Amino acid sequence: MTEAAQSPLGTGLIGDASWVTWLRIQLARVPNAARSRAAEREREALHEQPAGLLSGDEPGFHAAAMKVATSAPRQFGRLDEVLLRGRFVLRGDDISTLDELVREAVRIAAEGFAGSGPHSSDVAALEARLRYADDFLKRREGEIARRRYARGLVGGVILTTVALALIGGVGAAVITLWRGGAMPPDQADALRDVLVAVGAGAAGACVSVLLRMHKMGNLPIEVADGGAARYRIVLGWFFAAAVVFLLKSGLLSVVFVIPEGRVESWFFWGSVGFLAGFNERWATNLISRRPEDVGSDAAPDAGTTGPRGR
Repeated sequence: MTEAAQSPLGTGLIGDASWVTWLRIQLARVPNAARSRAAEREREALHEQPAGLLSGDEPGFHAAAMKVATSAPRQFGRLDEVLLRGRFVLRGDDISTLDELVREAVRIAAEGFAGSGPHSSDVAALEARLRYADDFLKRREGEIARRRYARGLVGGVILTTVALALIGGVGAAVITLWRGGAMPPDQADALRDVLVAVGAGAAGACVSVLLRMHKMGNLPIEVADGGAARYRIVLGWFFAAAVVFLLKSGLLSVVFVIPEGRVESWFFWGSVGFLAGFNERWATNLISRRPEDVGSDAAPDAGTTGPRGR
């Protein structure tokens, strides 16, 4: 009894009171540590707020910035916006390059404005340097945004692989348990068709996102969240699955003729799934049709306007 009472903390059994006390202390420290880290990050953010051109500590540059701000306020304001935007978007050497471009433009313009006479040529030169800095920022921002989108697409492909494995495994297990025996070939083919269409829908969504990124010259960083790419891929899943269910239920049997062969059926559902994931307008127009409008020309187009489109 005495030896047990004198045993140090952590040497008793799992059910010992010392272990319970130690565990409670550690659990109580978790929220406190999280709050401390959040407060530290907030303090660091306050100390590292982006500073504009007039907030510099260099006396010579501050005087030059004041001269440019007085002589060409519109161009100076755009330079300041480009610099602040770049510090928000860019990282590493890109920030240093943009900062040097903007500061050099301010120094050269200040030297020109210091002389007498008209300064139209100096304003034009400052405007040209502003366009160059702005083009550099937009080009680098677009490249960073595309990389973010690409990472989101990779995550979406991995998520699709996991989802298809889960759907296939769970579906096969449920059908097998429900029937109390092996899965019939027709039900196995139906499950295969759904998996093929969903996978093709994800592929179509990926191609659609890549084409849209290619068409957008200057892609803002705000719209290039990786979650947006994964969201687009998930939409491709559901559109493809919805089209499969509508076709297999017979509601749209007049629109498409499902081939009988297993190989032909595999290619058919892959094509349908790809179109559904690639073009959500086509899928929504197909889904929104009423059964009595199938095969007729009276079905309204989802993208049309006018009395029939409304």
